[in-house]
Amino acid sequence: MSLLHDSIENKKFDTRMIEKNLIRGAVADKDVRSHIESLPDDAENAAFINLDELEAQKK
Repeated sequence: MSLLHDSIENKKFDTRMIEKNLIRGAVADKDVRSHIESLPDDAENAAFINLDELEAQKK
């Protein structure tokens, strides 16, 4: 396959492209849902911040 085709396939479910791909018919809504459900849950690796504390540190 061509480099362009491979690049487009790799970005089919990119957050910035999903809406455009749905409108163009490049992906179906059920495919997007299936892809999202297949992603791992990385919640335990998240770093939570308190915006009020950050603002207080600036002062």
